[in-house]
Amino acid sequence: MNCSSKRCLVMSRDQQVHYHTVATVYRKLLLLLTIFHLYSRSNSSDFSVDQQFCSDPGFPLHGYRTPSSGVFFEGSVAHFSCMAGFRLQGPAKMMCTQVHNGQVGWKPNRKPACLAEECLVPHIADAEVQNQTYRPGDQLVISCHDEFQIRYPDTDIMQSVCQDDGSWDNLPVCQGCLRPIIPPHSYVNISEAESSLPVGALVRYQCFPGYKLDGAELLECMYNLIWSDVPPRCLDVEGDKHVAHHVILM
Repeated sequence: MNCSSKRCLVMSRDQQVHYHTVATVYRKLLLLLTIFHLYSRSNSSDFSVDQQFCSDPGFPLHGYRTPSSGVFFEGSVAHFSCMAGFRLQGPAKMMCTQVHNGQVGWKPNRKPACLAEECLVPHIADAEVQNQTYRPGDQLVISCHDEFQIRYPDTDIMQSVCQDDGSWDNLPVCQGCLRPIIPPHSYVNISEAESSLPVGALVRYQCFPGYKLDGAELLECMYNLIWSDVPPRCLDVEGDKHVAHHVILM
């Protein structure tokens, strides 16, 4: 050997460090490959089982889970809670445990959910909401402004109820007569922002200079939410003169 004992000793220590590092990396890599192999064998459904660990139980919408990540081996426990304004429906915790034939799964195996504690107060144009509470199961109580009538999308039910998910079903509207058609060359006494007018409202039609009204000048919104007449037209006065002059010459 052509090296001094000191040099050979240093090389031997370097080799030991190198071998130790390689062995450590190899063991970690082998562990990761084993976990990946086991995980890939698990079913893709929310609560599938595997011989080594449980599938991820997920997070409830508007809620939290602890732990928020990691592998759920047998004996692991997942805890669930909800954000402010929501209540938990279902189990607050689930355990990864043996279920049958040596396999493991979640118990209980029902997903928890976070439901709204109350429905939001709905905004209904031309109405006043009179509810004292807005809990699931509560029926909406409203009163339409004078000369507006309540209308429900589903006329067979005729009520709106606060649902478990915080929404209102069959939300009504307070409706009058729909804004009538404004024909060309005319104007009316209502603003463009008024899309619905109350029972008894009067719409007056007028024509621009050079045009004359043909039809009813006033339309009234009736109790059945239909206008009293069809919208009038504005006819070209000059055009009528030319037609009359042509007829005389003929």
